[in-house]
Amino acid sequence: MKLQQSLIQKIDDYIGIEDLSKEMERYRSLTHEKKWFNYMIIYFNCLYHQNENVEEHTISYRQIILGTKAFLDEFNETRNEATIQFLLDLIQFKLDYVEGMSRIP
Repeated sequence: MKLQQSLIQKIDDYIGIEDLSKEMERYRSLTHEKKWFNYMIIYFNCLYHQNENVEEHTISYRQIILGTKAFLDEFNETRNEATIQFLLDLIQFKLDYVEGMSRIP
């Protein structure tokens, strides 16, 4: 199974993209660093509407992904939100999936 399909399946198994997006919008209202949630809302919704080379994106944008992960870790320090933990796990899954891969042509 390709990474895109795996991510969609994990989101669907959790709460689905609509509810996940609503949760991220709620969290976005709780921070001044709105760009992180804006990015995730757009990115995860695009998985459902476009065929993306998620493996290549994960490799190419690794530093940005690590920045997102660091932001979520800090955001969740005092909240302990299940959905934030789900997002952290989803991001880690992406990183683990491409570990050892080189750039994909």
